[in-house]
Amino acid sequence: MTDSVIHIFDPHATASTSDGTTRTHPHSISDSAAVLSELASSDSNNVCCLVSAGMLPDSDTLATATDELISSNATIGILPVAGHADLAFAWSRLPAAIASFVTPPESRGAVLLNASRLHNAPSKEVDRPVQELVIRTALQNQDSVVLTGSSATLNASPLPAVATELPDLAPQRPRSRRKWIVNLLKQLSPAEYLSGEGDSCEAEAILAGLLQLNNFLDESHNHSQSIQGQGQDVNGDYWHGIMHRREPDYGNAKYWCRRVGSHPCFQQLPELAQQAFDECPSSDAAHWKSRLAGESGWDAAAFVDLCEATERSSDDDLTTAAKRIQWAEMLILLEHTYRQASGQ
Repeated sequence: MTDSVIHIFDPHATASTSDGTTRTHPHSISDSAAVLSELASSDSNNVCCLVSAGMLPDSDTLATATDELISSNATIGILPVAGHADLAFAWSRLPAAIASFVTPPESRGAVLLNASRLHNAPSKEVDRPVQELVIRTALQNQDSVVLTGSSATLNASPLPAVATELPDLAPQRPRSRRKWIVNLLKQLSPAEYLSGEGDSCEAEAILAGLLQLNNFLDESHNHSQSIQGQGQDVNGDYWHGIMHRREPDYGNAKYWCRRVGSHPCFQQLPELAQQAFDECPSSDAAHWKSRLAGESGWDAAAFVDLCEATERSSDDDLTTAAKRIQWAEMLILLEHTYRQASGQ
């Protein structure tokens, strides 16, 4: 068993503290560039666990994940914490170089660093230095970043927890400090991570999806529009429709819903929507549950109506349910796009 040095980032702490192998930093993990630089330049052989306050895994889970990281000879381990199965869903179904772009792993769990193998210095000019380090490491060698935690893939669901940081239904364009992720996506060639004889247009659809997940709607639109009508399930058209729904241009979104027709991802969405509405205290939850998760199956146009309704209302609970469903929808579609790109 290998011990871990735990770095906890707590913006509510008043000062830095050190207690044995646990160190607390009085700021957010998004301000961790200095700590990452120190770890990258050190001669330590420790495994370091970087985690936000409130997300620290239990000692047994951390010990197992640490041992898995060491035995894999990887540099970084992604460890989802309880309640964040959507992180495990992405990392267990997608190559690391693609999964690393989906969401900041530190927002859903702990990130383990094998200090003896860590050589990349983090950038100080980004809003998510941990995720940026994970992405750059995976792009250089995707085997150097692994999913850890022996039970991480059990019951992995694309539906995120209620109290989770999620993209808006109609997002503002990301600030300039987030532009780094677009620059790194330009270095991603999805074809390098595909196996089998898949449809080449799906590589473009993967890029459209990753940009959509990160709220870069215009850039996503460029990729989805370039493969209009192509592919067995026209996944690019589906991403195109999501883009217009979030723009928001609800009429245009419904047009693309009709273009897509019945999509294989629709089979999974009613059950996930039902769970989201069952966990939603809004008085309107039952109405939307019957429209989206009823006997007739998934209605993509009705989901557009829900997104439009939340824009006009002040029902935060209903908005949260819609955001959770949207996140699950995009993860399912990204996985489906990747499988078709790989010929699966």
